[in-house]
Amino acid sequence: MKLFRRTFLSLSALILPLFIVGSAIIYFTFRYVIYEEADEFLTYEMERLVEYHRQYQDLPDYHRVAEIIAGQKVEKPYFRDTLILEPSDNEMVPHRDLVFSIHHKGEDFMIVLRHLIPGKDDLLEGTLLITAGVMLLMVVALVLMVSYLSGRIWRPFYQTVRLLSGYRISQPPPAFPKTNIEEFSSLNQTVAGLLQKMNGDYQRTRDFNANASHELQTHLALIRANTEQLLNLPPGDPSFPEKLRNIQNATIKLSGVQKSLLLLSRIGNQEFSNAVDLELKDYLTASLDLFREAIELRGIRLTTRVEACPLRMDPGLAEILVTNLVKNAVKHNVEGGFIEVTLNRRELVIANSGLPYDGNPSGLMERFVKGTQGNMGIGLAIVKQICDLHRMEIGYTITEKTLHTLKISFPGL
Repeated sequence: MKLFRRTFLSLSALILPLFIVGSAIIYFTFRYVIYEEADEFLTYEMERLVEYHRQYQDLPDYHRVAEIIAGQKVEKPYFRDTLILEPSDNEMVPHRDLVFSIHHKGEDFMIVLRHLIPGKDDLLEGTLLITAGVMLLMVVALVLMVSYLSGRIWRPFYQTVRLLSGYRISQPPPAFPKTNIEEFSSLNQTVAGLLQKMNGDYQRTRDFNANASHELQTHLALIRANTEQLLNLPPGDPSFPEKLRNIQNATIKLSGVQKSLLLLSRIGNQEFSNAVDLELKDYLTASLDLFREAIELRGIRLTTRVEACPLRMDPGLAEILVTNLVKNAVKHNVEGGFIEVTLNRRELVIANSGLPYDGNPSGLMERFVKGTQGNMGIGLAIVKQICDLHRMEIGYTITEKTLHTLKISFPGL
């Protein structure tokens, strides 16, 4: 059922009780006014007759009054209702009487003045006709107003519905029309936010599937090839242990890829929402201690300038952030290289030596970008997604082809 029809039926259901109550009010109002006017007319007529008797000392003619009854007296004038048969219609017709007394020539006379008033059936018929006319006018006005309002005021709503009907999740979210109606503006903002999240979820799912398919297939192909070779090797072949090591390394890498992809998906879905006040210095120091043995084994010179850096973020993401940064600086370094770590309230900067790289440094933060030594992994993509989630600014520069500098600024935290 369309909104217009539902609105009309709802308002019509409210009009019916108003029709009944309004009819009763009109009926009793008319009745009161009719009696008031009849009593006023009879009172004026009584005063005129009393004044006539005072001036001329004579009773009125019979055709001027309903009844003149000699020998009866009333203490004070009073009104009454009476029914009189109408011979032509054979119907009892209501009248309003005013009864009063006049003392004439030593004798009391009771005089009855009579005035015709509408009957209850006539009054009810008139009330219903008037009420029905007013209600009909209201219904017509209501139809016109609802049609106007639905076509003008509800126009932004219908525009939003049309945009949603033609929207496909693979497309960017549409731009909804601006409106000064608060409810529709709030609706558009809410729907736009939902579509933005749906589109982001879709893109992440598509990227996840593409990355998972590519990376998992690579390692599975390696495992399958080595397994086939093992099956074809004669017993006691000296290459047997090497093939097993290849399979083991492939499974380890496969497990790492699966964990990284799931972590990236969880970050994108904002499953880490336990934001607390923490000290990033503690997490960075712990991460450097974790990789200190690897740093010493490769002869890498480590220089740190670490100051206090209070932040508000999820503790798990803080640990993942600094761990991936330090791991990346160690993993992609060179023998006898260096790592310089700077942390303060404004920024975290990690500079390290590395292999020559001629490409765009920002591309290194994409998933599974290829470097000169093969796949660069997904660590920096996780770092970038954490920074985007917390509105941190991240930049990657390479100078002289071998000096890698990654800088994270926290202006909004």
